[in-house]
Amino acid sequence: MNNNYCDINDIINKKNLVITEILETEKSYVNHLKEIVEEYLEYWKHKQILSKEHCNQLFGNITEIYEFSRIFLNELALANNNVTQIAHCFLKNHLKFIIYSTYCINFQNSDVIISKIMQSRLSTNIIYQRQKELGHRLSFGSYLVLPVQRILRYHLLLKKLAAYTSYNENDHSLVVKAYDKMVILAKIIDETKNKYEKEGRIKDIRLMMKHILKDKTNVDLYNNCFELHAEGDLMITGTKKKLHVIILNNMLLIVKEQKCGLLEYKTHIKSRNITVIEHVKENPLSFRLVSNAGSKHSFTLQATLAEEKIFWIKMLNKIKKDTSELSSISFAELMAKYFYIPRGYLTN
Repeated sequence: MNNNYCDINDIINKKNLVITEILETEKSYVNHLKEIVEEYLEYWKHKQILSKEHCNQLFGNITEIYEFSRIFLNELALANNNVTQIAHCFLKNHLKFIIYSTYCINFQNSDVIISKIMQSRLSTNIIYQRQKELGHRLSFGSYLVLPVQRILRYHLLLKKLAAYTSYNENDHSLVVKAYDKMVILAKIIDETKNKYEKEGRIKDIRLMMKHILKDKTNVDLYNNCFELHAEGDLMITGTKKKLHVIILNNMLLIVKEQKCGLLEYKTHIKSRNITVIEHVKENPLSFRLVSNAGSKHSFTLQATLAEEKIFWIKMLNKIKKDTSELSSISFAELMAKYFYIPRGYLTN
């Protein structure tokens, strides 16, 4: 009996510690945001020390995040350490956290911008002087990364809170629901970042297609290529020749990479016209791609490892499946599919 009492007491204490951690770390985070917005961004804008363009590139929508976080912190404080109310704070605001995706995308370029600014001795001195005035010892970039770190921490805090909440309590289901929402949010942000990381590469491919394919009969695909699924080298089976294979959302593009880095166009197959033959006799690492369009052609390609072959076949079958679904999918579902917003995310 005493042991059970001690165990329950221990769980309650740990739960209270997590609640305190959520609130205290949020207070600290909002204070840091306040410093970034008021003591760096607004100060430099007012003094016209950094250009408006550099300020936008460095800080993104951090002011919007700060304003939202102040309100969110106030709601957490009003929850008065009540688990149900804390869970409701997250559930009520889960869609508003989407603003972090804009910041996270912008942040990927901030290192480049800081490096560019630091090339000027004047700009370097301005940043170091301001940090000295504020007593900030960490690098300027260490403060800019805080929103990225914070948004990816919420689901971990909720996971800890759920662990110390009894399964028999209503609190537990609410905390788990809040946790699920924040996990999905983290995935959305991660996928969105990945899409933008590939954006430059897709632009290169589009330009190449626009330039090379413009004189090809019935080829007008480049404006519809908005997602890069996979890219890599595969051998032509039975030879030492290598081809560069690019899987886009609506087509397979086969090119040859030249020594100078440019891509020499070989052919393309629309995703709806691809037939994948997974097994090639006497060569377990090979698979065959056949175009069932008017001008039929095929390639027998060889992977280096069995896992690599499985990956390529999986990606090829995926774009075939996606293409077949597009004719029946609704606009809302299409948005959810390609902008990584799960269908259930927009509902409580």
